[in-house]
Amino acid sequence: MATCHNDDEGVLSEEEEDDEENLDKYGEDSSADDLKEVAAEEKEPVKILLLCFMFMFQGYGVMVGGPAHALKHQLALPAEEAAAFQDAAASFQLAKMAMRVLQIAFLPFIAPNGIVYLAYVIMFIGTLVPVILVWGAGVHELWVVYLQYSMGGIAIGLFEGTFLSVISSLGKSTKTFAIMGAPLGFATHNIILGLLHQWGMPAIWFYIFTAICLPIAMVIFYKNAPAPDAKSDGKGFSVIMNSMKRPKQWVPAMIPWFIAKFVGNFVLENGFPLLFNTFNTEYVPFLGGADSDAGLISFQYYTALWFFPFMAAGDTISRRVPQYVRLGRQRRSFFFIALAVIGCLAGESMYFLLIPIVTGIGAFIANFGNGFIYGLSAKFIDQYIPEEHRYASYNMWCLFGDIGGYVGQSSTSVVIAHKVCEGHNYEYVCHESQADNNSVHGHR
Repeated sequence: MATCHNDDEGVLSEEEEDDEENLDKYGEDSSADDLKEVAAEEKEPVKILLLCFMFMFQGYGVMVGGPAHALKHQLALPAEEAAAFQDAAASFQLAKMAMRVLQIAFLPFIAPNGIVYLAYVIMFIGTLVPVILVWGAGVHELWVVYLQYSMGGIAIGLFEGTFLSVISSLGKSTKTFAIMGAPLGFATHNIILGLLHQWGMPAIWFYIFTAICLPIAMVIFYKNAPAPDAKSDGKGFSVIMNSMKRPKQWVPAMIPWFIAKFVGNFVLENGFPLLFNTFNTEYVPFLGGADSDAGLISFQYYTALWFFPFMAAGDTISRRVPQYVRLGRQRRSFFFIALAVIGCLAGESMYFLLIPIVTGIGAFIANFGNGFIYGLSAKFIDQYIPEEHRYASYNMWCLFGDIGGYVGQSSTSVVIAHKVCEGHNYEYVCHESQADNNSVHGHR
């Protein structure tokens, strides 16, 4: 943030020098935005909006990790269709990508707040698809997965960037709390409900619980979100088109953040199938390596009590850290974003060691990097991107994340997992029958 001039000495402080440099780097409107940011920071955070983000991302969370594994089991798919299931699940990412662009068509008719409500409704319907068709009607075809995951992707594609833009006027503290809802939404399913599932809870309750929470999120958003005002025009069709016509005012500054978002989402989405395709038996040798039987524990206890808590802690804590980081000079911003990307890649690489304890630590590091990217990016956009271009910036940033997520979640993840296990066939880790091996080689 810019500080006042020192009238006695007539010099700029270090922070002022930073902002003067950023004024040149990121556009002439950044100083005015900084003043708005100072006012925004002084606002009391609306912490309850965390639940709005969390409940929507429970809808996201029900499509990855433990719930996705439970759905795959309920469908009773043969091993040779593992890659096909991942491609069906990756339709979630494709739908998200499509809606980043297609939502522009809604903007002449629906205000940004209305798009948030529409997203909640679509996610509500999407979570009920497996309840009605798989558990209710007994459908065991992959088209059900495509339907559910496409609706979920449409919902998140409409929701994420729009929600963040809508609540921008409430200040950075509110946004910092809100984005913590994403990893907490995943954690609800993979830790709390994951344990209950291990203790006998039917898998259908992953979906029913999520559906119950979504109307509550709509009510909270209605009561606490900023009401649409004159500034809504700055987030609508005409101004997003204005941003597309003036890319030099925001795109160059966003390029490093686009790349980082791609990496962060790849690591997030790839972590789930990589875990389930390498630790692929009922037990995990928790105290040993891949070829060990030391400290055998149930796979569900391993994920619910070790892997997913580490994953959630890394992703949640890291989203708060940018609150205490001053981006300042452009090179300082690049340093932090590079540090986050390195963390993502280093943490993901630790999965390849096939050591259960280390894999959990790797999940923490990888997702700390992902959450750090998320929090840093939101802070950068609000601080250095002119307000008229923030809606476009958020959605383009999310679009690059969707591309990374698609690569990470698609059948590519199965290929990566088999590359990690290639040449190994342990009793509890990377365990494959000869039939499985033949199908994998055929897929390749």
